[in-house]
Formats: sequence, C-alpha cells, structure tokens
Amino acid sequence: MTFGTVTKDGAGRGVSRKWTRIFNLTPEREEFLNALWAEKNLWPSGKSASGARVAFFARYLSHKDQVLRDTALIEIDRVPYSSIQILRNTVAADNLLREFDSLGRLSFVPVAIRLLGLQHNDEKAKRIVRSRYPGSILRSSGYAYDWALAGIAVDGPTAVDAIGSALQAANVKQDHKESLIRALTDSGTVSPGLRDQIIPIFSRELAQDSQTAMEIAIAMRNWDETRLDAQLGKLLHMEDIDPVTQFIIQTKLSSKD
Repeated sequence: MTFGTVTKDGAGRGVSRKWTRIFNLTPEREEFLNALWAEKNLWPSGKSASGARVAFFARYLSHKDQVLRDTALIEIDRVPYSSIQILRNTVAADNLLREFDSLGRLSFVPVAIRLLGLQHNDEKAKRIVRSRYPGSILRSSGYAYDWALAGIAVDGPTAVDAIGSALQAANVKQDHKESLIRALTDSGTVSPGLRDQIIPIFSRELAQDSQTAMEIAIAMRNWDETRLDAQLGKLLHMEDIDPVTQFIIQTKLSSKD
C-alpha cells in the first residue's frame, strides 16, 4: 500500500491523503520486492537509468503475473531510448504484441513498439514494424515517435530517408514534426553512423521552420556537432525566436568556445 495525496485543488495542492492498495502480496510478488530492495542499492542515483536497473526490470517483461509485467513495462517506458538498447533480441514479439489486444493496455503500446524495433533476430517483430512505421510517420499518429524509432532500428538509412520525406510533406502538423525530429535525434544518439544522413535533414528543417530549432540545437549540443552552428547562429537575429529557443541556441554555440 502507499500513503499520499489522491486529489488536488485548483492550485495543485493536495487536499486529502489516504492509504491506497497497490496490489495483494503473493509469494512471487514478495520475492520481487525482496530482489528489488536488494538490487536497488547497487544502482547509481540520479536521472540516468543504469544498465543494471533496466536489466532487472527486463527479467519481468514476460512474467505470467500481470502486475509484475506491468511494473516492468512502466519502468522501462520511463528510461531514455539509449538505455533500452541492451534489450535487443531479448523479448519475444508475441509477448509485446499482447499490448495491442485491448483498449485497457493502450498505455503500454508505446514501449512495446520501441521494444519491437530492437528484436532484430525476430522475423515477426521486423515484419510488424515494417508494416506499420511507413504509414505512421506520414500521418499525425499518436505513436509516430515510437514507430519512427522502431523503423530506424529495423531499416536504418531507409527509414531515415522516409522520415526526411515525411517532414517535407505538405501541411505537417507541428507536434507530428517534433515527434519525427525527436525520433531522428534519439536514433542518431544510439547510432552515430546515421548522423551524416540526419544532419542534412535537420539543416533543411532549420531553413524552413525555426520552430524546430530548439530540438535540433539540443541534439547538436549532445552530439558535440558543429556543422549546423552557422545556421543556428543566424536564427538568433530573427525577431520571432522565442526566449527559450534563443537561450538553448546560445548555450549550444557557447559550448564550443
């Protein structure tokens, strides 16, 4: 059980506190809690997810106990895409596809999609990804980011080209564009060999739409990449650049000094 605030007022303050039951304790769940308590002290503190932490929860991704399986999915969904790369070829496609069978499981679909893309040795997983990502990146899908990541994980440069073309389509909604750029960023982070292909796409986007400048500047800073510095610098002189984007660009450009 947990004890805490369950409702909030208009100012975001907790107005009532009570005990809430999380799950009934079974021998298997007690074993899980004991293992979690023992191993958590070995995980480094901070926001970054350690490989040991991801590996611990991954052991429960195919567990017959739905509570433990859900706990694993929730924890793995929280970590950065780079942290789940250790789960390549570790989860059967059939287990992941179970998340698509019920409306009650919709919250687990995004992480299931990302994990599907990492199962390179599973032909079924690759077939599913290849059948879904091309359509998802062309329309404003709620899972566009996840399918784009999975597509790049499976098809690499071919998927990057498809995303580049999707960004050039007419009337692309801003949130959809940001999802695709985020997918390119995260893919370029885990696969540096794709950056030479991704950076020209980012350059084209900067020339056409300053609204994506912040995400691109963050990617260039994290990659320690300078090829777009001149373009980013020119944006600082535009009147319609918002203060946050301006600050991020200035921080990126000053990091090379």
